Amino acid sequence: MTITSHGKATVMPPRSRVPKAWDESARLRLLGTVRIFQDLPPAVVQHVASEFRAKPVPRGDFIFIEGEPAITLYVLAEGGIKLVRETEDGKEVILRIIRPSDIFGAAGVWGEEFYPASAVAQTNAVVLQLPVSEFTDLLAAHHELALGVIRVLGTRLREAETRIRDLQTEQVERRIASVLLRLANKTGVKSNLGIEIGMPLSRQDLAELSGTTLSTASRTLSAWSQRGIVAVGRQRVVIIHPHALVAIADNLPVPDPRLHR
Repeated sequence: MTITSHGKATVMPPRSRVPKAWDESARLRLLGTVRIFQDLPPAVVQHVASEFRAKPVPRGDFIFIEGEPAITLYVLAEGGIKLVRETEDGKEVILRIIRPSDIFGAAGVWGEEFYPASAVAQTNAVVLQLPVSEFTDLLAAHHELALGVIRVLGTRLREAETRIRDLQTEQVERRIASVLLRLANKTGVKSNLGIEIGMPLSRQDLAELSGTTLSTASRTLSAWSQRGIVAVGRQRVVIIHPHALVAIADNLPVPDPRLHR
């Protein structure tokens, strides 16, 4: 039994067997797509792949909880993960959506003693994990890896600054539109209707990502659905007219979707 960040006791399921799909050769292929490993010599990436261990995570389970010692670094191999924090009044706020090939849980690498947020599986997932101590040894031995980490930190900082600015200055509709466009750019998949967000996305998730309430996010999506800008379902959003959504995000006149049919 374990205690979640919500204070609820849960019985942990029996440990799942690691899928054969994530043997060393598969881990090597995945790590070759991770930005910080791309400039390393092949032999070094091979060594890193041999050190990472794959772990299945059922939907809804925590990979780590805010306040736990930050002793492990993770790469998402498959599925979806969200990084969340709880406010003082117990509300959950999504800080970041993790997609395959993303590194997360790297607080220990930056010198943090504890994880500043929790990571929970949005779907059944598989993560690759490596002790922080082993990763820091690699940083000391390979300057290319250190440079890759610096680039990732720079990107994260710019994303954080953009989100803070958006939350401070933009109207709610613009924030929601901006979030959907960012998710589409990162995970979008073309469908018959338009561009589908390639991950489960509930209205509550969207509200938390946009810094607004569930009722406002639901009302906005419903209005956009009636105007033919998006199509929404249970944890599913399809952007039918990206140009209209871009116009909303940029505070420009919104073109009539019917003119583009």
